[in-house]
Amino acid sequence: METLALFDDIVVDTPSTEGIKYAGSKQKLLPHILSLVRKVKPRTVIDGFSGTTRVSQALAQSGYEVISNDLSAWSEVFATCYLLNDYPSSHYRSLIDHLNNLPPVDGWFTENYGGDPNDGTSAGGDGLKKPWQKHNTRRLDAIRDEIDRLAVSSVEKTVLLTSLIYALDEVDSTLGHFASYLNDWSPRSYKNMHLKVPSLIPRNARHQVFKKDIFDFLPHVKADLAYFDPPYGS
Repeated sequence: METLALFDDIVVDTPSTEGIKYAGSKQKLLPHILSLVRKVKPRTVIDGFSGTTRVSQALAQSGYEVISNDLSAWSEVFATCYLLNDYPSSHYRSLIDHLNNLPPVDGWFTENYGGDPNDGTSAGGDGLKKPWQKHNTRRLDAIRDEIDRLAVSSVEKTVLLTSLIYALDEVDSTLGHFASYLNDWSPRSYKNMHLKVPSLIPRNARHQVFKKDIFDFLPHVKADLAYFDPPYGS
């Protein structure tokens, strides 16, 4: 059977991007998106519903000035980490090492989102499934509190939070959507969470990051091209 390509004229180098498991991620569509953007030859591009920010990351690495927006707080964290950070990766290594070596504690995340091995089932005595095992939520509690205590800038904080979110994504028990957890613990949930410095992007343009409703956002920005990928459920 012949396989027909949806985009048969696309030849473009696709930068490496990072992101969490997420239903609707545009990672596999990046070559096509970048090829279409290149044809327009814009200087400034709006990513109006940036989500995991893979499109924003790819646009920034391709030399465009990016205006990234999403109503989700976690998306704003990712966008700030990749688009507004001025420090090299080496700046964060000692901070990440410090966070990785904190002793675990029992806290809010463990109380609400941590589960015991339970012979393989993620449901506790209350019958509720949990997304992480307690050996990782106890580390999460320690690390999340310490990030708030550290004397770092707001942008540096987003780099540390991005590292933490990615580490949690590596040991979760979900299929990439946190509205539903698996009945049985995933094999990766037994691993120990480990933070790494994100693959930071050298800042060579005046990128902007917003956390606004799209209709409040658009009247205040100007760009040569806009990319909109709205939530599927809205």
